[in-house]
Amino acid sequence: MKLKAFLFLSFLFITTNYSKENISIIPKPLKLEISSGEFVFNQSTKIWIDPGKEMETLGNYFTDFINHKTGLKLLATWKMTQDIPKSLVRIEFKNDFKNDEAYSLSIKPNVIKISAKTGAGIFYAFQTLFQLFSPNERQNKIQCLNIYDEPRFQWRGAHLDVCRHFFPIEFVKKYIDILSMYKMNRFHWHLTEDQGWRIEIKKYPKLTEIGAWRKDINGNLYGGFYTQEQIKDVIEYAKKKYITIIPEIEMPGHSVAALSAYPELSCSGGPFEVETNWGIFKDVFCAGNDSTFNFLQNILSEVIDLFPSDIIHIGGDEVPKDRWKECLKCQLRMKTENLKDEHELQSYFIHRIEKFVNSKGKKIIGWDEILEGGLAPNALVMSWRGVSGGIAAAKEKHYVVMSPGTHCYFDHYQALQNEPKAIGGYTSLEKVYSYEPIPSELNDDEAKYILGAQANLWTEYIETTDHVEYMLLPRLIALSEVVWSDKNSKNLDDFLSRIKKHYDLLISKNINFRIPTPLQDENEILFSNETKVVFNKPIENSKIFFTIDGTEPTTNSIVYKEPLVIENDLLIKAKTFLPNGKSSSVSTVQFSKIDSTFNGIFYKYFEGVFDSIPNFSNLKPTREGKIYKLNLRELKPEKESFAVSISGYINIEKDDNYKFYLSSDDGSKLLINNKILIDNDGSHSLREMTNSIFLTKGKVPFEIQYFNKWGSSNLKLEFETSDSKRKSISANMLLSN
Repeated sequence: MKLKAFLFLSFLFITTNYSKENISIIPKPLKLEISSGEFVFNQSTKIWIDPGKEMETLGNYFTDFINHKTGLKLLATWKMTQDIPKSLVRIEFKNDFKNDEAYSLSIKPNVIKISAKTGAGIFYAFQTLFQLFSPNERQNKIQCLNIYDEPRFQWRGAHLDVCRHFFPIEFVKKYIDILSMYKMNRFHWHLTEDQGWRIEIKKYPKLTEIGAWRKDINGNLYGGFYTQEQIKDVIEYAKKKYITIIPEIEMPGHSVAALSAYPELSCSGGPFEVETNWGIFKDVFCAGNDSTFNFLQNILSEVIDLFPSDIIHIGGDEVPKDRWKECLKCQLRMKTENLKDEHELQSYFIHRIEKFVNSKGKKIIGWDEILEGGLAPNALVMSWRGVSGGIAAAKEKHYVVMSPGTHCYFDHYQALQNEPKAIGGYTSLEKVYSYEPIPSELNDDEAKYILGAQANLWTEYIETTDHVEYMLLPRLIALSEVVWSDKNSKNLDDFLSRIKKHYDLLISKNINFRIPTPLQDENEILFSNETKVVFNKPIENSKIFFTIDGTEPTTNSIVYKEPLVIENDLLIKAKTFLPNGKSSSVSTVQFSKIDSTFNGIFYKYFEGVFDSIPNFSNLKPTREGKIYKLNLRELKPEKESFAVSISGYINIEKDDNYKFYLSSDDGSKLLINNKILIDNDGSHSLREMTNSIFLTKGKVPFEIQYFNKWGSSNLKLEFETSDSKRKSISANMLLSN
């Protein structure tokens, strides 16, 4: 029996050789020193904590983890002895930290010491220490080290829209768990929208009886809501993870669900149904009706009583003014309040709501449209339409949370191809990691008003909890380092090396995520002589299978073992497979051999804010040159707002009818033989248009015109013929002369 026990313990307690290279803590600590030796947890290990209910909760949280990882049965106690144990974990509060969320973690061969000013600091120290353990195996030893750590920003947030698609309470808690693993401390809960009202308001039961449900495509009711008891439960759950929940109650726009229940609060009187489509709708709360404000104040009173957060999100975005322009009550309000236009009427609306919220001891935060017509005195701004709103608010000495669509909208695609349907845009892991929340336009005093940054996850096209996790991860892990770590310590290669262990951690916790694809995120890779292709394999025990005949890879395809050398055009499709059966999306990359003498097309790039494609002949380009791929990233735009003209020749291989697909966000046009074939102009979200033309073999002149007003820039041109499937125009089809 003793021999069996010894073998069992030997199996459980796995020794790992540590170095700076394999300490994979995310977000990266401010100061980290690796020292020699290991701390060994055993049945004699004592865990001493300070007295008090909060520390007792923290101590139990810590021992639950340690006992699970080691198989031991340790207890945390505040009853300390005079004799120092040979194996000790000491968890204590100390007041000599300037930052309330800072902590120190010292691991020596006989003692672990965790110190912080607050429970939040202790909790974050735990998250760091937990990452020293193997995700998949039992382990009783961790590397000796010293860490001092504190966050760069006080607002480290993530948002979840539960209105477009509804998610159960159990998943909301799991979402909070994921945030807490990476030291995020704000959960922005988007609870009301045109497509569903998700929070019980006892004074207005029809909000959930009617407003929480919409008809799906088959006429069935879809929806749901959270009772106030459920919300209290989630708030307490988040509190234990040191996460503050920011509730959002949308006003004056995005309110059709509420108006379907109480149509008398609209300008027209209705009737309305809860919206089944996505978008922006003209029916909003009537700003001229005092009953509207009484209604919203009563709702906010219940919300404020529920949520301990000192900040309440009131939306304020995407408010069409059409109904207000037609409404006698709204026009009378403008006259009596001496408001010059409907933008000032919106400002009046926000000011009035803010005054009420302030009277309850709370502050409001809203999307950056609340700047229009004048910002409410104490309001915070969430800058989503780029960074300009945040810059303007900070210069006016208003606190700001940065959440630009370019880097922080996690409903955007994570890759250029073969991804689940998303709303549009392209926000890769690397792009999130590159984000800097403090705009360079702010001086040091103004920069103090940037509280931090937040990821936003809207769910128009996200129907399942698995899909939510897929869109959130691993991008949230990158953002956690952006908002926590010293900006001078950021290094993409180092981060990509450290995140490898975290993929295993997510797998061990049954959390879905986007599995990295084997090839770099490019539709086409160009070379002139020959090139070596090295596949990416960041997840341990995964296998990569690929094809070169255009078929989809399976586990019966060619297994990747060593780099490939390519001398001629080749289409490679590759896929990563995990031991648990899950797989990445397919990497489809065309390797194209080009001659720079003949290949390539010309561009003219123009900076400026445009509402439609300008007359380029009247403008002087900011710069011009030659590119070899029909891809906006080749242009390296310096600004969010720009326009471009791209021209050259397409090499047409045979006489045939060619159907072209042009998609863009914002406007675009395709000209073939100097005539407009597709007109996709105007300021709009991602939209595709198509048209056909008969072309003869040879060089055909073409031009693409495009502009982007703000937010993500997207432009794609594809084609198909009578006997070929839809595909992109490859680089060796693009000719400069």
